[in-house]
Amino acid sequence: MWLLLIVMALATYRLTRLVVADTFPPVLWLRDRLVGGWRELTLPEMEKNPLPVLDDHDPAVDVARLGSVTMIDGRMHRYVNRQRWVPFWLAELLSCPWCAGGWVALAVTAGVWAVAGLAMPVLVWLAVWAVGALISAQEWA
Repeated sequence: MWLLLIVMALATYRLTRLVVADTFPPVLWLRDRLVGGWRELTLPEMEKNPLPVLDDHDPAVDVARLGSVTMIDGRMHRYVNRQRWVPFWLAELLSCPWCAGGWVALAVTAGVWAVAGLAMPVLVWLAVWAVGALISAQEWA
């Protein structure tokens, strides 16, 4: 049972990380349209586009093909507009590791419960959510 909980928590972490932070191109493309806002440039974006030299106190500048870019905490970021039809709550849900982690943990728990059965699925869901979200919210993860 302990091994199953650990595996579920790690699956929740990995899937949550995929939803809120990974730069895998299809996921990033979808997240850009659903979440929008400032996000760190990916390595291909930095390699393919000439970027201005900025520091954290400079205002945003427009760069061809990227739009507005600026330095935030020493890293180059770009501003992406989310689609007009996307509600604010969905954008928040997909950008917050705690929020997204809860729904991912619910899906993982429901899947395991349907296939293998679980004692006390609500408690398992809360425990898996806590561990998965804690890990995915870390800067090093």
